[in-house]
Amino acid sequence: MKEKYKAIYKELVKAYYEGNFEETFERILKEDFQSTQEGKEILAVFCGVEADTSADDHTYIQSIIKGITSQNVRHKVVQKVKNCGMDCEKVEGKSKCQTTCPFDAIIEFEDGKDRWIDPNLCLSCGRCVNACDSGNYVDTKQFMPVLELFKQNQKVVAIVAPAIAGQFGKDVTLDQLREAFIKVGFADMLEVAMAADILSIKEALEFDAHVHKKGDFMITSCCCPMWVAALRKVYDKLVPEVSPSVSPMVAMARVVKAINKDTKVVFVGPCIAKKAEAKEPDLKGDVDYVLTFEETKIIFEALGIDVAECKGLPSVDYAATGGRLYGRTGGVSEAVWDIIDQLLPEKRKVFTSLQVDGMKDCKALLEELEEGKVRASFIEGMGCKGGCVGGPKALIPAEQGREAVNEVAYDSAIKIPVHSDILLGLLKRLGINEYRELMDKHSMFERSFK
Repeated sequence: MKEKYKAIYKELVKAYYEGNFEETFERILKEDFQSTQEGKEILAVFCGVEADTSADDHTYIQSIIKGITSQNVRHKVVQKVKNCGMDCEKVEGKSKCQTTCPFDAIIEFEDGKDRWIDPNLCLSCGRCVNACDSGNYVDTKQFMPVLELFKQNQKVVAIVAPAIAGQFGKDVTLDQLREAFIKVGFADMLEVAMAADILSIKEALEFDAHVHKKGDFMITSCCCPMWVAALRKVYDKLVPEVSPSVSPMVAMARVVKAINKDTKVVFVGPCIAKKAEAKEPDLKGDVDYVLTFEETKIIFEALGIDVAECKGLPSVDYAATGGRLYGRTGGVSEAVWDIIDQLLPEKRKVFTSLQVDGMKDCKALLEELEEGKVRASFIEGMGCKGGCVGGPKALIPAEQGREAVNEVAYDSAIKIPVHSDILLGLLKRLGINEYRELMDKHSMFERSFK
């Protein structure tokens, strides 16, 4: 079923790119689904827009096209598109989708004939999408509206997660990926790792302000939307201990738009939950669209782009080791320690880090902290095992991804971001002349978790 979905999405991307979208869409709707209603639900999610699935076929198709051209993007990130057969594998009375849901957001109806997603509990992590063999859950795709931006000759930049290392081939370089994204239609590809470098400095300064003695601790908010959502929805007593920083994705988008306000920004990563993060009220408008690595692979295939065959478009090596390490568990802690070691040597003695990954271990640690059991002063959590490299839409196993991230990171020309003239020059362009200014409550790198 999932392979069928990939084939349909690939066909839709190619059709929109080549200009025969309407007839292709109509044919797929009539021929590729058991029922027209099922097809309407699924295709609307694939196109990433709101549409009236109860309308007649012609009106529905026109609403899809209008939604794409007007950028009427769907709000829901994870959508249940079909009724369950209720016959999937069960563990302790729970279905596969229920056992994989970290906060029990998938509820069975009283009649026992189907399930639904409770939006108040759902973290939009997308684990149910991977778990369901029948394709009952689908994450919203967002590339059709991006293709429309290309057609309108708008400037669109792809910002890629540090976890991208190794995802498209063991020997595929960032320069080759940059060429591939430009071939798709993007104006450029930039590494989010550079924004991560900025946030490493900010998190070190936040640590300096927050932790003074044994027993004090700070929870980093840097990377994972699942970690942040858990803190805000369930473990909200700990919010005062959370660093008020945006994620590297949001920081990079804000940097790009501060330098060129007319640019649209598309984040590319292994995470479905990033699509939900981009829609949060205080962040809305920073990141325009989010694509997963899986979607991006399908897009490259649909457009006949072989990344491994690209010669590569080199750029200045502007990201440091620490920022590139954000793609795996422990990367944030390592990057922040490097800054403390350089800028805040007096805080070395109180810096002890603790990292957990996977929502089961994240929840266990947060419960410990709520009970006053503090084992470290700098707390890092990642919702997926292995960190971002273990995300639901990663293309390679987490351990392989970790090795690739390490290789790219430790090969960086810039080892510590505070030694980078490129980074210092960028901050000055943003009106930040001294690192301490990153603590400004009106900073572009600041947010409130209240």
